[in-house]
Amino acid sequence: MAGKSVKGLFLGALPLAAVFAALTAIPVAAQGADVGSLIYAMIPAFIAYYLAALGHGVFETSGVLNLAIDGVFTLSVAAAFSTAVHLAIAGYEDTLAAGIGVLVAGIIGAFLGVFLAFITTKLPISHGAAGLSLMFVGYGLAPWVGLPAAYMSQNILRRKPLLNTDPVTVYGLMGVAILLGILLYFVITNTKIGVAIRAAGENPHAASALGISVVKTRVIAALLGYTLIGIGGGIYYALYAQTWQEGSGMGSGWIAFAISLSAGRHPILTMISAAVFAGILKHKYFLASELNLSRDVANMLPFLVALIAMVIFMATPLKRRLAPPSALGKIFFREERTV
Repeated sequence: MAGKSVKGLFLGALPLAAVFAALTAIPVAAQGADVGSLIYAMIPAFIAYYLAALGHGVFETSGVLNLAIDGVFTLSVAAAFSTAVHLAIAGYEDTLAAGIGVLVAGIIGAFLGVFLAFITTKLPISHGAAGLSLMFVGYGLAPWVGLPAAYMSQNILRRKPLLNTDPVTVYGLMGVAILLGILLYFVITNTKIGVAIRAAGENPHAASALGISVVKTRVIAALLGYTLIGIGGGIYYALYAQTWQEGSGMGSGWIAFAISLSAGRHPILTMISAAVFAGILKHKYFLASELNLSRDVANMLPFLVALIAMVIFMATPLKRRLAPPSALGKIFFREERTV
């Protein structure tokens, strides 16, 4: 098991470096910029999308289909913004206010994720119906949370509290995100709770027969996964987008969904996919100008690539080699047993 873990780390780290180099080579040549500055510009998007995709992968590994991700991500962006504005008005320093806002976004994400995991496991509720319903709840709550704060930031505070964007902060947060991915990889593959999460996703009836509490296990997976999704939403506002308006973050959860799916929900391989999408998001207007595409098409590029990534995954041997959990999306009745 340890050999496989080390091999997985190398398989993830080496292609990640190659992807960063490939994504910056053309812009460097065309724009005359140095590699370091272009990679630095990609990092905020990488952190936000990697954390959200990482959380999505952990959650779905437990067997719960995660269709609520975009609504919760959108709500987390608004929650981080609103918290930061209110704290800044109360006298908190902007960076501290934004940091607390990111943590609040993670807490809200964790609460909604635990709720989703509980009702889809404890009750015979369709994962798809519950997830989509929660997604629209997130869409509805986001402007309710964010619009009053937007008014206060414009008319009272006259600024938006943000995280520091100095290299120490940005590279430090990237390092924390990568370390979290490595840590979760070892947790999922080498610990008792990780085995329980994978068992709940592969065969919850057999796991229950062996004494594993499927409900408790999925709630723990939701607590881990959706905390990361919420924090990813907070980082999206406070470090990447650095602004908020109605609809901010909408669609980004689906990009995180595609990042995770195209990497087979593997915490290390997800780094590669997240790096690719971060490069596309940062350089989409440059790519569009080189291809003589309109600005509207440029805004569509991340979603087109997300669609292509999911099609490639489903139509190639990757689907078999990085297969989803066998029980993903299936309703679990504790009274049933495998034959």
